[in-house]
Amino acid sequence: MDRALSPKLTLPDLALDADWPARRREWLELAERCLYGSAPEAGEVRGEVLRRRSQWQGAGFRETVRVHYGPDLGLHFDATLFLPARPGRHPAITWNQFAIDPGDGCPYREAVAERGYIIARFNREQAARDRKGGGAALRRVWPGYGWGAVRMWAWAQSRLADYLLTRADVDPQRLVCTGFSRGGKAALAAGIFDERFAVCAPICAGAGGTGCFRYLGDKDGFCQDARRVETLGCVGSQFPYWWSEAFARWWPRPDPRQMGLEDAFPLDIHVLKALIAPRNLFTSNGIDDAWANPRGTALTWRAAQSAFDRLGGRSVARFRPGGHGFLAEDWRALLDFCDEVFFEKVTGRDWAREAPPPEWTAPLKGNP
Repeated sequence: MDRALSPKLTLPDLALDADWPARRREWLELAERCLYGSAPEAGEVRGEVLRRRSQWQGAGFRETVRVHYGPDLGLHFDATLFLPARPGRHPAITWNQFAIDPGDGCPYREAVAERGYIIARFNREQAARDRKGGGAALRRVWPGYGWGAVRMWAWAQSRLADYLLTRADVDPQRLVCTGFSRGGKAALAAGIFDERFAVCAPICAGAGGTGCFRYLGDKDGFCQDARRVETLGCVGSQFPYWWSEAFARWWPRPDPRQMGLEDAFPLDIHVLKALIAPRNLFTSNGIDDAWANPRGTALTWRAAQSAFDRLGGRSVARFRPGGHGFLAEDWRALLDFCDEVFFEKVTGRDWAREAPPPEWTAPLKGNP
């Protein structure tokens, strides 16, 4: 079947009229079973400050922290913290990165010294390498969970949060999880499974992150070239180690360019986004980032909005000119969103002007 076509353009019903706490647990169990795999309890986490130095003529500090976890604290990863010099508790943005992150567009001085945020970034590949067999140490220590790398990275992001919450300079009510591209997929998972994150901010995350499995393009006037869109088959066949073992049944072999069993898959990304409510969801996307499926991203944002309307919290889908990246302008928009959510600041942002155009969010057949 041509990958531009789906037998049905119908997204699974969120079932908000049901007992939502019970329904949410069911969605979480499905997400673990069909997509992410499950994960162990955290256990003890301890941070060791390896280095600390002044930044920006004394307006901030930079620390290198080793986060120890696991049995006898025998596993670790390193994080870099950028800290305001001013006293008090501050919002903290946890950021899972590539080993060398091409999306490292953070305006650190503005975010930290001027706005008062802590930026806590870490190389997620120290927890699980981005390749087949990555995360062997986690699987050896905690066998039987069937978790893929995306869940491992998200779990490591929560361990960084564990450490941050031991610090006197971190506001425990104002934690953020973010990441870019495949790191955005992990940030979404972190926000889903860890309700301590008050804001979840996956950036340009595509299939399994912010996009849509069922809608790829070409139909309904979207004028999006579906041959250039990341599909369930692409992430399933090229990166099977990202997901639970059960995920493999939903993608076709041997050609990921064709549609698989998307319409039978019990979830789509709007469900994952809805699981953030009543907390807050921020996404920033490039209009020209075809691989990340901007039209599908707009559709799942719209389809999840009913959860935020009913349960509370805010959900913003921002679309900017350009392609795949975590740019300084994305960071500034995220900081504005957090300022509004955390401090009720008037930022002057008109999110409606940055939202997808109405024709992008026209309902799929069979959806309200």
